[in-house]
Amino acid sequence: MENTIKTEIRTIAEKNRIVNRISEEILERDSFLLLGHKDPDTDCIASLVAFALLLNKFNKEVTIYLAAPVMAQFSYLLAICKYNGIAVVYGKLPNVKSFSMIAVLDTPKPEMIALNDEIAAHMKDPEIRTIEIDHHLAADAIYAGDQGYCLIAEASSTCELIGYCLLKLAKQKARFKKIDFFTRNLALAILTGIVGDSQMGKYLKTRREKFYYRIFSEIFDHLLGEKTLKNSKNLSSMEAVFDVIQNFSVQEKHCFEGIMALKDTQKTIHYICVDKAKSAEFFKAYGTELIVNISKAAANTLAEDCGKLGLVVYYDDPSLSDFIQFRLRRSAKFLNADLRTILTGLKIENGGGHPGAIGFRVKKDEVKNIKTYTRDIVDLIEKLAGEINA
Repeated sequence: MENTIKTEIRTIAEKNRIVNRISEEILERDSFLLLGHKDPDTDCIASLVAFALLLNKFNKEVTIYLAAPVMAQFSYLLAICKYNGIAVVYGKLPNVKSFSMIAVLDTPKPEMIALNDEIAAHMKDPEIRTIEIDHHLAADAIYAGDQGYCLIAEASSTCELIGYCLLKLAKQKARFKKIDFFTRNLALAILTGIVGDSQMGKYLKTRREKFYYRIFSEIFDHLLGEKTLKNSKNLSSMEAVFDVIQNFSVQEKHCFEGIMALKDTQKTIHYICVDKAKSAEFFKAYGTELIVNISKAAANTLAEDCGKLGLVVYYDDPSLSDFIQFRLRRSAKFLNADLRTILTGLKIENGGGHPGAIGFRVKKDEVKNIKTYTRDIVDLIEKLAGEINA
């Protein structure tokens, strides 16, 4: 489905047919490679682990690929993988091997997939089935999976869609009678993505989003509590999960405070512009993975402080990219704004996201003065946001 724009699955019947096709592929194939997007966030990491655990139910060989180690607060998810014999590899695959199926999760478009040359070659092999599960439906969202095997739908998170798959498969008792789908670790992984991407539901706008968030969070919250031993120190509720994924390490806290010290304010938007020299300083001190995730956290904080929008701008690691990154987030009080329309208004092609959060980038050599450029972008965003909220 090369260069085909993602569209919402129109009916529940079609959604169920796609789930059934994916389950048939799972039964027929034996070795699976799971991919997410570059600089993975909570939902991406959780969906990789959740889908790996689902495949594990069928006794399949599963490998999760990550371009770099993830932040410390997700260590419990990686510990679950280790406990269940799920391989997690970084940077390069340890051995040249062939996978019979690839799953691309929570990734808006192919160019954002975290992969290497070896994996890219696997993805071009027509004998390898590529499936996709994702909740991004921005104007520039493009399919990465094979036609008929892409579960793409509006949802609070990709983990919600994996939860949907799980519930549908569990109903096929005659077909999967020996499989216990409702285990604690699978519930924990799904719940992590659901509460993390929506910030405990507060960034959801439509009735449909809120309805399905409530249904799925309640199902998996109840399951997690039911399956967790009393008086144990294990996570037993979605509130506890949310607290853990919000925690910063000492290094993360220092990075966050350093970025937040650069805050500027406008009426509709609070923003941070990290110039070229300061960006290089941050990357040298903290590394790419941490900077990317802290910038998202800072955008969330700015949005909530402002009550409307939060923006963080920074130069990419000069050794890896020639772009300047922009991350925009809306607050829980500003739900009328679908930020994807701002991408259209700014005529941005290299960007994407979902209604509550978008990211885009511009080439460094196109920007003479980052401070002036950012102020111009802020002015345009304020104008567009005013039109949206009118």
